Amino acid sequence: MEDHFLSNGRVLLFGHRGYSSLAPENTLAAFRILLEKQIPGAELDVHRCKSGELVVTHDDNLERVTGFKGRVAETDFSRIRSLDAGGWFSHEFKGEKIPLFDEVLELLGKNVYFDIELKRRGKAENGLEEEVLSRIRAHNIEKLSLLSSFNPWCIRRVNRLAPEIPTAVIYSASKKIPFFLRHGEARFITNARLLKPNYKVVRPWTILVQKKVFKAEVLPWIVNDPQIAEKLLKAGARGIISNDPGKIMSLEYYRSSAR
Repeated sequence: MEDHFLSNGRVLLFGHRGYSSLAPENTLAAFRILLEKQIPGAELDVHRCKSGELVVTHDDNLERVTGFKGRVAETDFSRIRSLDAGGWFSHEFKGEKIPLFDEVLELLGKNVYFDIELKRRGKAENGLEEEVLSRIRAHNIEKLSLLSSFNPWCIRRVNRLAPEIPTAVIYSASKKIPFFLRHGEARFITNARLLKPNYKVVRPWTILVQKKVFKAEVLPWIVNDPQIAEKLLKAGARGIISNDPGKIMSLEYYRSSAR
């Protein structure tokens, strides 16, 4: 797609789960602030809940952000909607809800580009990829979308269903990740265009190797320190994913590279 947002070579900047340093992550409040601050990209996480709706929240379990000890995949949307997803962050945001994917897309429109992380465990399909792609097409944001996942089977399925939409493999050194996927090895079974490593496992020389040897662009997360962000960008990182993207956007190096 020649006019896809990735095609012009500019440096990218995403607000991680919205503007999550100023509002509870993955809520409409966090995405509103993203718009107010004119951050160009939105990173968000999508699950399919028990009743089939696509909801925007990060963890498999709802406890951390709502206090409810239940898995997203085992909970109906009516129950999820009743939960407070903002009070944990501050009293100001008490009553914020976990939004539907559609609600986030309606709010953001075509004012940003998207990194949509698919949240599904294992190989078993649950319709997540098909539903996400359906909503992307309904909102006509194919050229503004990047789909990413820790799960290589999600990426493989997206590549089959929508080869025109770029994909990214996410990885880190966390022990929660299978040891054979902690260094981006999933690129060999997905043919993803981008690699999304935790910034702590990235070195300037690894960015160069990925670009020159594997022809893959590197998009590190979660970078909140402007000095670290500048170092990674100067080494050739395609962009930055940050909880506090306003700090990164203020960098002169970013501003000159994002034009």
